[in-house]
Amino acid sequence: MQLPTFSVLLCVHRDQPYLKNAVLSVLHQSDPDFEFLIAANACDDALVSTLESLIASDSRVSLYRTSIGQLAFNLNFLADKAVGDYLVRMDGDDLCELNRIAVLREALQQEPVDILGSWVLVVDASGSVLREMRLPCKHSAIVRRLVLGTAVCHPAAIIRRQFLLKMRGYSGGVLTEDTDLWLRSALGGGRFANVPQFLFRYRLHAEQASGTRSAYAEVVALWLRELLKQPSLYLVLGFLVACAKWASSPFMLLLRGRPKR
Repeated sequence: MQLPTFSVLLCVHRDQPYLKNAVLSVLHQSDPDFEFLIAANACDDALVSTLESLIASDSRVSLYRTSIGQLAFNLNFLADKAVGDYLVRMDGDDLCELNRIAVLREALQQEPVDILGSWVLVVDASGSVLREMRLPCKHSAIVRRLVLGTAVCHPAAIIRRQFLLKMRGYSGGVLTEDTDLWLRSALGGGRFANVPQFLFRYRLHAEQASGTRSAYAEVVALWLRELLKQPSLYLVLGFLVACAKWASSPFMLLLRGRPKR
């Protein structure tokens, strides 16, 4: 039996109105060559029953239950179980466009990279588009953008599995595991790209898990860690920007709402 090229990873710890559509947006992809791994973590039996009913008739799906709620742990757990060459991220309140995997596969055939994202539509609880995230597409522009903030939208990204193993997986940040991985990857020779198409809908809603000022402090610590290991002007700039964001975070959280995990 030929192994799938892509392994979709979804970690979920509670039921919510958006979960069904999130799961179906994966199962209904126009390109069916993938496996779908779900970790139900630190959850009740009702969530497991809901997931079992959604995936009962699809042999591509494997459901696991863990007792640890941390996202980084569960992503590493699923990455260990995966057989695909690429790990496709997904969250339980977002939506994939139905051609997401097909477009990403074509992009990788044209330019193999270690981390590949796409442009993203930010939507509200009802699904209405709030704004567009037109992220930089080229590697050099993405690395420069990391200093300022989001350069690759984590739940919209795919990661080459062997590269993630080389980076020793998700290894830092309780609230900022994606920033930790992107920074280590950029400094460790990883190649980035974003597809200039809207392949993902990232939902903002009142019930979502939210960050705190602690997330900004974690980002400061991540940049400082790397700066102390290998001093450079790039890391000094990233550290200073992170400090400025942390210092102004009470006002940023008040104006924009707390950032989604």
